[in-house]
Amino acid sequence: MTASLLLPLVGIDEVFMAVIETHTAGSPMDEDIKWTNLSRQQIADLLSEKGIKVSVTVVDQLLWKHKFRKRKAVKSTACGSNEHRNEQFENIESLKQEYFAQRNPVISMDSKKKSS
Repeated sequence: MTASLLLPLVGIDEVFMAVIETHTAGSPMDEDIKWTNLSRQQIADLLSEKGIKVSVTVVDQLLWKHKFRKRKAVKSTACGSNEHRNEQFENIESLKQEYFAQRNPVISMDSKKKSS
């Protein structure tokens, strides 16, 4: 009898979860939302190192089965500067002073343009 037959049999799901365990993150607001920072090919390679050779298609199926989602890319650099950026703040301040002088209420609201 060979030594490999004496080892306990572990399913692909258990090996998959063990491989990505330290590479998993999730949403603090919803425990059902989780993702991994590993690429599909990296997961396939790690599974191969554990003796389970699979394609990235199988990795996709495992990710879907275990409810992993794709994480949207996050912008890491600033968009740059605009020479007229300060004008909007000066205009708001001017209007605010005018309304205060007329004893009108002023409401301040900060918002950002949603980029697509």
